[in-house]
Amino acid sequence: MSSTSVSILVPLIRRAADLPSTLEAVEQYLQTTGFDFDVRVLDSRDGEGYGAMIRRGAAEAKGSVVVIIDPEMPYSVGAIGDAVALLESGSADVVFATRSSSTFARYLPLRWILVPILPDPSIGLKALSADAARLLIGESKLNGGGFDLEIAYLANKYGFRIESLRVDASRASVQTFGPISGLTSAVAVRVNDRNNNYRAPRRCPVCFSSEVWTWAQIPGNVVRACSRCKCRYLSEFHTSADSQPVRRELRPNMPAGDAGDETVHARTAREKTSMSRLAALRKQVPSRARVLEIGVRDGSFATAASREFEYVGIDRAAATARAARARGLEVYCSTLNSFVNTGPAFDAITLFHVFENMSDPHDALARMKDLLKPGGALLLTTFDTEGILYLISERTRMAHNFRTHLIVYSRSALIELLEHSGFEIVSVTPAFEYRDHKFLRLWIATRFPAVAPVVQAILRILPDPLLISSGSIRIIAKRRAGSPIDVRAIRSVEPTHAR
Repeated sequence: MSSTSVSILVPLIRRAADLPSTLEAVEQYLQTTGFDFDVRVLDSRDGEGYGAMIRRGAAEAKGSVVVIIDPEMPYSVGAIGDAVALLESGSADVVFATRSSSTFARYLPLRWILVPILPDPSIGLKALSADAARLLIGESKLNGGGFDLEIAYLANKYGFRIESLRVDASRASVQTFGPISGLTSAVAVRVNDRNNNYRAPRRCPVCFSSEVWTWAQIPGNVVRACSRCKCRYLSEFHTSADSQPVRRELRPNMPAGDAGDETVHARTAREKTSMSRLAALRKQVPSRARVLEIGVRDGSFATAASREFEYVGIDRAAATARAARARGLEVYCSTLNSFVNTGPAFDAITLFHVFENMSDPHDALARMKDLLKPGGALLLTTFDTEGILYLISERTRMAHNFRTHLIVYSRSALIELLEHSGFEIVSVTPAFEYRDHKFLRLWIATRFPAVAPVVQAILRILPDPLLISSGSIRIIAKRRAGSPIDVRAIRSVEPTHAR
């Protein structure tokens, strides 16, 4: 017997002559799947209106999956199994069935007012995981056909992953909402949200604002966006490698990989980039200063910095730390929170595209402040979600940006975060990095093939490697004396990342 249990809800908002045959077909099909199931027909005794019926039925449902079907069921009964399979595979939390031939052009105003993914109003098939049903249906307020729009909006608000399931319908059922009638429901949903009639979503881990929404869906996760600080972050933080859908093995000598990876380019380009970063560090600290690098990676910066400073590095990848120690560098396999400094406080700390990988930026900056001496420098390189280059390429690079990153920050959010954590901003400048021609040709060919021949011709007359901007910024800050503003106390009252 399968461990999956399915609760089928059939809201009866009108007389349906096909109801007995629908129930018989559903029961016969579910008996062949091996699922534990229960079927419940909802009528006016369960509530006045479509939404009220489903709220009553979902509140009493015991299954791990809640499926809402149309009494007439103008689609194949196998669509129920397809929807359940999407949920059980972890690919989605909410599934909306849509007709293969349906077009949503006339629903563009509703999508603009609410969310991009809406249910097909002529197909009454929806499936939700038990957790999603408990929260979304429990928080819904509308009783009429606008209930479907409200569920779609709340799924986006609370960060549930939504997938559309294409079905072949023999005919269209009576629509739960239309292009015009749905506008009233859409406005009602927005007014309810404006009046705080819905439970607040998980807060932004950077500024603790509840003004967040789903920005994009990537394989295995959801990207959330904060309207206050303009940051992007993953809905779920995987703290261990074992919880990742694909386990990544870190090695000291990384093979050539994705052309969009900022770390995959020739050694000459990496070394010149490291020398550029070292020049910025020289302006902030004296010679033979004590420097800590968080995230050693290929060790090019470590090799250059160890010649002039008392260098210490930490990296969570054991293979990277072993390779660096084999080259005579003082590098430890450790995370920032577990690192124990046995020497004096550091004069400077550097992070090059590493801060985005830290799940709690407030605790991370507090730990860095403890490791720095008063007046010590912090050099931080990261993407800027407010930068023009990032905004232009954000959609095409979304999955790559969050392949290892957990949070992508905006310039204004980083400045506010650093100042609240006890740092004084010295400068905020674009972070230029060197890229070799081979890297650039491959990057252009994979993303903009139409202009690739022109770019290749231009590259022939330009130096190799070439100094370019990838949309990153470099922030230099100094540690202030005294205690920072205690923003971490907010987390002790309300966690930011637990549903």
